[in-house]
Parts: sequence; structure tokens; C-alpha cells
Amino acid sequence: TCLIHVDLETQQKLVPVFDSSLRTGAGFATRAATADAVSNLSNSCPSAFRFKGISSVNPTVRLLRALYYASERERGITAKDKMTHALGNLAALAPGSSVRQLVIKACKRYCESSGSNNDPSARKAAAATVRAIVVRSSNQLYDGGPNDIWRKKVLPVAFLGRHDEDTKVSTLWKDVWDEGGSIMSSSGRNDDTYGITLQENLLPFLEMAIISALRDMSWARRRHACSALLELSNSNILAPTSRSIIGDEDENDHDRFLQRAKSSSVLLRECTRIIARPRVWVGKADTIKAGSIIAGKWCSIAPAKGTSFDSLHGYYHTEWFPIVLKIDSYDDLFDGDGWFALNHSEADYLQDANCDVDEVKQLVANDDEYNGDESGLNLTDENEFEEEPDSGATFVKLSSMNTGVQSISFSGFCRLILDQGLKSPSQDTEGILPYRAAALSNLSNLLQSLVSAKGRFVSDYMIVYKRNLYHQLAPRLFSSISDGQSKNDKSMPPLLVANALECLASLIYDSIGDPGLSKEQNFNYSDPMDCLNFFVGLSGNSAWTIRQMSTLAASSLVAKMATKYLQKNEAIKVCLDCATKALKDRKFWKVRQAGLDLILSLVSRVGKQRVSEADSENRLIMESILPYKEKILHITRASLLDSEAHVTATASKISLAMTWWP
Repeated sequence: TCLIHVDLETQQKLVPVFDSSLRTGAGFATRAATADAVSNLSNSCPSAFRFKGISSVNPTVRLLRALYYASERERGITAKDKMTHALGNLAALAPGSSVRQLVIKACKRYCESSGSNNDPSARKAAAATVRAIVVRSSNQLYDGGPNDIWRKKVLPVAFLGRHDEDTKVSTLWKDVWDEGGSIMSSSGRNDDTYGITLQENLLPFLEMAIISALRDMSWARRRHACSALLELSNSNILAPTSRSIIGDEDENDHDRFLQRAKSSSVLLRECTRIIARPRVWVGKADTIKAGSIIAGKWCSIAPAKGTSFDSLHGYYHTEWFPIVLKIDSYDDLFDGDGWFALNHSEADYLQDANCDVDEVKQLVANDDEYNGDESGLNLTDENEFEEEPDSGATFVKLSSMNTGVQSISFSGFCRLILDQGLKSPSQDTEGILPYRAAALSNLSNLLQSLVSAKGRFVSDYMIVYKRNLYHQLAPRLFSSISDGQSKNDKSMPPLLVANALECLASLIYDSIGDPGLSKEQNFNYSDPMDCLNFFVGLSGNSAWTIRQMSTLAASSLVAKMATKYLQKNEAIKVCLDCATKALKDRKFWKVRQAGLDLILSLVSRVGKQRVSEADSENRLIMESILPYKEKILHITRASLLDSEAHVTATASKISLAMTWWP
């Protein structure tokens, strides 16, 4: 308190003393007291830290660096926190260029201190340093320098750092993201990007950070990038804008659309390259999930036969379409490359290396607080951190990371994911089964997104495309399921069989079995009755997941098969037998619900209104079901007494659909 009464020159003479005390102090108490003194002086006498001249000889800059390196090397948690606190207060008074250089150094240090170079103490110190500057020196965030480091470097690193396995580190980065993001949003410095939310506004920079982490040598960094990519995919940012889907032209929305299309295309290509590599590692399943979400979002306006279905609204046309739909591109992974036919035979592609899963061992940080450390701190590395002018070399340009525009073939992407789910491991390795199950599950979701977009695709081309995709993928799925029922050691586990059945349910196309849609050639498994009998045959399997999914697959088939098959008593009887068998399962309510879903799909084919003379096809279906009406109603009434709410809800829907029946 007495320092406020002395002259400025005397106050400034204390700054080099603080610096020397940090560097030469032998005890942790000395360093902690020095940090407290810096904090008090920066609050009471801020002018003492403002020096004239260049930053390289500025005592405040030298003290700022010493605080950072001392906080990284200090073993005591109390002293470490005090140094970080002092650094945050001092950063508000230091030159902006020096603070930016320190922040970039901390971000680089964080990225390098993982994987084989794992250093929990360095990662935590780097995150704490950036947080202290962002929270306590928020005035520095309004000047990002020529390279705008806060938007282009710091916040993207914080976005990935929020997914760190260490909860303390992830919390620090979350504070950086929240506090820094609010300042960036209020500053209005977004002339080169578009979007409403912070993630979308920083999308080009987040994209570069994610790709850089995915290509990093550290497996931990790759896992962080996969989690961040999955978060972006689930937030509906890597998807077409709402106006582009409905065709409502708007100049600002057009720029947002192009930004989203470019980032989605680049990230989807990166996901595809990672999935195509045979090695399986922790986090790769997230890459498949993110890629399937991105592809599913963009298939609603994907180009087909060289033109977009949104051709009436060419205002949104761009060469950066992430996905394309072409009937003759089954051998293409990227549009027109013939990847499956030319570059990789299926046998070579499915064969793994010596191991399938990389065991990633993470060192655990020792968070024990030390009562004291009487040794001095080694700050020799501090001299390596020299003041340099802001340079564009800090950032990796997108143009150098991703050259060329090449869309992904939808059918090739589906085939790639299917290969991942059906691949046979070279040895029993922990982690390969969940990965294969995740691949098949995400393939099912991807195929469902294609079906859900049918409102946009009213042309005959889309009907033919779905049918061809079914005939390309279904034989392998049917064959794998059949092999899974064998009793040998190499048979598919029940979990994979259930997921394969889920894929088949999503793959079935409208009017399957219609002769008018099958003129080119005869495909295997194109007869609905054969498929229905196949599914019903699995409804008695010992694994309840297979019983559930086979019944749901039969339900999907009944909902989409050609009308002529439902006009026969044979199909009705098979469906009711399968549903009755499922409803006898008293242990697993999901199996019972699947049986009711099958009946609901059957009665829903009649329609929701009274059948008139003009509805001849629906009338014939109802006439085929009427002999079994009492049996259906008996099943429904019994299910209304079920203890599970989901089962009773489905039974109520069946009763409602049949209220007007004669």
C-alpha cells in the first residue's frame, strides 16, 4: 500500500526485481510472494508496468514470460495458481503484440504436449495461461493483430480443448471459449465469415483446426478432433441452410450456404480418407458418425446425373457439393475415381495390418499438492521465446491443406462404411466389435436420411437410384446375416447381425417387388415374399436383438412392398404369425413393440380414411386383412394391458387406425 505514495520511477525499478526474484528464487514461498506482489502492484499502480521502447527490452514483457514459464514448471498448486493469476493481471498492461505471441506460444505448447510427448502439467499450464489472459485481460481480445489470432487460432484451439480427457483442462478451455466467444460476438469482427452462432461464424477456422488435429501424430489430438467434428455435425452447422432447401433466395443466406458447403465438403473428404484407412483406433467411430451425418444432411439437395435437383434455384449452385448421387458410380468413392475397382481390391482393402486397434495409453497427471519445493526453477527455455512480429506462418492456409474440389459418391460412401462394418478382424482385438457395430448403425442412419428426403425427389431418377442402391448393398447384408447364423467360430456376433438387419430395414425402397420397376435385370433378394420369409425365420433367434430387428425389418418391408403382395392372404398370415411370436416375449418389451409395429405397418397400408370405390388397391388390401380383423383386435386389446408404456402406445395407434373398418 505504501508504493502508491512513491514516484513512478521508483515503482518501475521494482519490475526487474520481480523478474529476478522469479528466476533466482530458491524457495516456492519466494516465488509465490513475488506473484502476489505483481498482482497487487498491477492493480494499485498499473503505470509502473508501462515502459517506453521496443518490446524486446521491455521489463514487463520479460516478467510476463517469466511468469508463464514459472507457472509451467512450478510443482506446488498454490504457487502455480498465484503465478497464473498474476500473469492475467499483468497481461492487461503489457504490449498487445507480446501478449499475442505468448498466447500463440501457449496454444502451440498445449498442442505439442499430448500423445507420446504427453505432459499434463504443460497442457494445464498452457490452458490456464490462456484462460487468465482472456478472463482478466479481456481488453487484449479486441486487437487480434494482423492475423486476428483470437478468432483464427485461440478460439479454434479452445473449441478442441473443450474435449480434453482431463476435466480440469477441458474446463479451462471451456471458459476461454465462452468468455472469448462472447467478446468476439460483441466486437462484430466477422466481415470475412457468415453465421449467427459463434461456431458457424468461426466455421472456416474451426475446419482448419480440426483437419490439422486429425492429421496430427498424437492419437489424443485425433480423438479431440473427432469429438469436436461430431459436435459440429450434431449442431446442424455442417448442413444446407433452411432457405437453400426451400429455394428461398437471399444474398446473405447465399454466402452462408457457400461457407457451409465448402467446410462440409472439406471435412467430409477428410472423414472419408480416415475411414478408408484399415487401422482402427479409439475415436474413429466418431469420424464415421460425423461423416454419415454430414452426408445425410446434404443428400437432400445433392446433385444427380451432373445436375442438382435444386436446378430451379441455381442461385445456390456451388462446386463444393459434399455428396453426389449417381447410379453408375458404385465403384467410385470420390466422384469419378473408380476407387474400389482400380485402386483397391476388396480382399486387399479388408485385410488389416498386424493390429486393428491402437492401444492409446494416457499418462495420468499427479495432482497432489506439494507443501514446498526449495529448488530453483529452470527458465532457460524462456530465452528461446523471442519477440517476433505477427506472421502468417502461424496459420495453415486452407488452400494448401485441401486442393481440388472432389465430391463424395453417396453409394461409394455407403459401401465404404459397409466394408468397415462387415470386415473380418485379423485377430480378436478389444474395441473392434463396437467399431463394427457403430459403422453399421451409422450406415442405417445415413440410409434413413436418404429416404426422409423423398419429398424433394419426385423424379423417376430417384426411385431408380434407391432401387439400385438396394441391389448393390443388400446381397452382402443378406449373405452376412445368413453366415452369422452358422455355429462356427467365425460367425457374426448377434450385435452385428442385429445392426445388419437394421441396415436392411433402412435400405428397402418404395414399391419393392413392383415389376414395373425391375425391367433391367433380375437381382437376388428382390422378391418381397422371399425377404419377408427370411426376416420371419430370424424372429425365433435366441438373441433378443436379432428377434427385435428382424421383426422391425419385416415391418419396414410391409410398409414399402408392392401392393399386389399384400392383396394375398399368404403375406397377411406370415406377418401375423411373426407378430404373434414377438408378442409372446415377456422379458424384452422392445421385441413386443416390434411385433406391434409390424401389425401397425400392415393396417396403415389401408389408409387413414374410408376406402372409396376409387381406392381399388387399398380396398383390396383391406379385404385381405378383414378375415384376420378379430385376431388383430384381440392382440391389440391384450397389448393395451402391457406394463410398458411404449407397447400400449403402439397398440392404441393400431386401434385408432382400425376404428372405421367394417
